[in-house]
Amino acid sequence: MTIDISTATRIPLPGGAWADLRPVSDITERHRRPIRKLSTGLLGHADFAAAVAEMQASGKDPGSLTPDEQLRVAAGMGSAFDDLEAIQDLLVVAAVRGWSFDAVPITVDGLLDLPGQALDALRAAVAPYQSALNPNLKDPSPDPQSPTVPSSA
Repeated sequence: MTIDISTATRIPLPGGAWADLRPVSDITERHRRPIRKLSTGLLGHADFAAAVAEMQASGKDPGSLTPDEQLRVAAGMGSAFDDLEAIQDLLVVAAVRGWSFDAVPITVDGLLDLPGQALDALRAAVAPYQSALNPNLKDPSPDPQSPTVPSSA
């Protein structure tokens, strides 16, 4: 399922459940900052970089991996896998503004009380939020006053 992160969206979840996602513009700095911190830290994990390089070399789309292939990639990430899972959980908490799990708070700890299939579906649905919430570390700013002014300028 592809969602438009610029608008509020209700998504169906397994078992007849649902979740309401907020537009990315409504995500507060309190939710964004820990995602950015962990995401930036992943860049320093050698195991993570090696797993990503291996995935890219294989030519496979990460979304088309079988469960066994996903486990092999995760095993190759070492401790970076824990950070990746934490980022995914923080994205869910940041993006979800309500859901049909009335007795479960929308917190990282609350996610542990969701059915596994519902959490997997939520993580997949909110994945597009990550690139919108993270700093752009690849492209230099065209602003001449920016500390990342292009070296060719």
